[in-house]
Amino acid sequence: MIGSTYPCSVVVVDGDHRARRALVAGLTGLGYGVSDAATGIAGVERALTEACDAVVVAVPLPDMSHTQFITMISAVGDLPVIAMDRDRVGVGTLLIAGAADATSGAPDVDEIDARVRSALERAGGVGPEGAVIIGDLRIDPASREAMIGERELDLSRKEFDLLLTLARRAGTVVSKQELLADVWHRSGNDKTVDVHLSWLRRKMGESASEPNYLRTVRGVGVKLVHPAG
Repeated sequence: MIGSTYPCSVVVVDGDHRARRALVAGLTGLGYGVSDAATGIAGVERALTEACDAVVVAVPLPDMSHTQFITMISAVGDLPVIAMDRDRVGVGTLLIAGAADATSGAPDVDEIDARVRSALERAGGVGPEGAVIIGDLRIDPASREAMIGERELDLSRKEFDLLLTLARRAGTVVSKQELLADVWHRSGNDKTVDVHLSWLRRKMGESASEPNYLRTVRGVGVKLVHPAG
């Protein structure tokens, strides 16, 4: 989760091995959680399976166009893409394709850091309201921290927003379409909510078959409840 331990988690996608390793090392040194990929397909897979907050990609990619990559990331979830233009396609072209931010040439790690932070701030989160407490679960929107008892949950930005959205409607069944609209700000019927719920349950120490806080109501949605309820 975004907090004092590290700024956030990112996936770095770059076909240039040396440049990719340098950026990974630089972002790691700044406190980011970083994973990396050499191809567009591998980058999309990491964005889907790992709880990242943003994607940093250098174009051109060896296996797909920048438009294909950004479109596939957008289909995975609401992840800001920061594009580094080495292909001279133009920053404006990358932004039109859906990148949250773009830069030309070979930016240094401090510039990428600033662009990631700016993209996440523009994407927004939940406002600084009072903490929500349900049983041993405590969620603090101001610090963006969630704890069960004395254990802090290591949540991505969207996992935190999903948990807080459900906690603010505790005891009420919320449909996946509503969650997709409230947390990801889009409509449709895809697997984004299911994937994030699975990650969230795992980090909370529960599962769909052995629920504690998060209860699935088959055919309707999911609700967050007091464990003793």
